Amino acid sequence: MNALTEDNKDLELGDIITLDDENGEPLGDFEVIAMFDLNGKEYIALTEAIEDEEAEEDLDEEVDIFVFQVDGGEMVPLEEDEEGVVYAKLNEVLEGIELIDKGE
Repeated sequence: MNALTEDNKDLELGDIITLDDENGEPLGDFEVIAMFDLNGKEYIALTEAIEDEEAEEDLDEEVDIFVFQVDGGEMVPLEEDEEGVVYAKLNEVLEGIELIDKGE
């Protein structure tokens, strides 16, 4: 579990955070791509942060998206039985986002 510290508890879309594994070792930097509520619970969706524009251009069409429930200041992995409904809601949220080229 990753705690939302004082530095990152007020996350916004586009923010970059570092996630740790269960041993406290850093897994890497992740970008907040969506935040939403579902059935009275709060969720946050992350994808690996892209370091530079060249890496962004080399990216495949698919990216891994990780969704966590935010519970008491902790980012908690989803339970298996809730994954389907949470990812369906995430798809709805992402459909409403217009991708913007930073150069425009």
